[in-house]
Amino acid sequence: MLALLLAWEMYVRLSGVAPFILPSPAQVGRVALDSAGVLGPHLLTTLTEAGLGLLFGAVAGFVLAILVVLIPLLRQGIYPLLVFSQTVPIIVLAPLLIIWTGYGLTPKIILVAMTVFFPVLVTTVTAMENVPTALLDLISGLGGNWRAQLLLIRLPAGIPGALSGLRLAATYTIGAAVVAEYMAGESGLGVYIQRSRKAFAVDQIFVAVALIALLTAALFILVDRLAALATPWQQSPAHSSEKENHHENKIHRRRDRRAAAGRLRQ
Repeated sequence: MLALLLAWEMYVRLSGVAPFILPSPAQVGRVALDSAGVLGPHLLTTLTEAGLGLLFGAVAGFVLAILVVLIPLLRQGIYPLLVFSQTVPIIVLAPLLIIWTGYGLTPKIILVAMTVFFPVLVTTVTAMENVPTALLDLISGLGGNWRAQLLLIRLPAGIPGALSGLRLAATYTIGAAVVAEYMAGESGLGVYIQRSRKAFAVDQIFVAVALIALLTAALFILVDRLAALATPWQQSPAHSSEKENHHENKIHRRRDRRAAAGRLRQ
C-alpha cells in the first residue's frame, strides 16, 4: 500500500497532471483533515443506515431460513422466488421504495437489508440442510420431535452458516448504503460524493472513497470477530493441530522428567 501511494505521488508530481483530474495522496490527506467537520454528519448517517440494515437483514435472513427448512411448502414455492428475485438489481427498486416510504432513512435501511438478507438466507439454509442424517435419526430414536431436532441439531449447525453469510454481506453493506444515498438523500457519504462531483472536487471524492474502503474493512473485521466469539467451538484445523501438538509435547516432557527422576533415584 505504501509503495502504491508513493508511486501515485511521484506520478502526479512528475507528470504534471492537473489536480482536478488526479490529485496527489498528499492533497487528498490535506482535504480529509480540512473536511473532517463536514464529513462527520455524513459519516454518521451512512453508519446508521449500514448498521440498521445489517441488523434487520441478518435477522430476516436467519428467521426466513428456519421457516424454509421447517416448512416444505416454503422450500418448494418461496425459496425459488427469493433466488429469482436476486436477478433484479437492488438499486432498481430504490425509486419505488422512495415513493412508498419517503426520502428519510427508511428506504436506505430497507435497501441495505435487502442486500444483506440473501447471503445470510442461502448460507443458513445450506448449513441447516446439510446436517448429518444420523444425528437427526438419533434425536428421533430418543423420542425427540422436530423441535428437538431444530434446537439441538439444526440451529447449532445454522449459526456458523449464518455468520459466514454475514461476513460476505458485510463487504457490501457500506456500498449499498452509499448507492442508496445517490438516489435520494440529504446526508451521507453518497450525498457528499454527489456534491463533490458537481463541484469537480475530485480530491473530496477520493476522501469519500477511502472512507468507504476503511469502513467496509472495519465492518468486516468486526463481524468476523463477533462470529469467532459466537462460535468458540469452531477452530481452524491448523489451530487445532497446534493445540494437539502442544498437548502431546507437554505429555512427552512429563514422561521425560519422570524417567529422569527415576534414574536419579536409582
